[in-house]
Amino acid sequence: MNIVGILLITVAVLAGIDVVMYIVLSVVDRHWEKRFENEEDENDDNERGI
Repeated sequence: MNIVGILLITVAVLAGIDVVMYIVLSVVDRHWEKRFENEEDENDDNERGI
């Protein structure tokens, strides 16, 4: 293989890792967002004395 082929494979692998990390982080972000909203709701109830 020449250097261009190695560079193309490297760029493709890095792009693939980037896509996978984007998907994983978006799922984690949604999960944390729901959990944070639930904790906020519980804290609001406690502050009101309910």
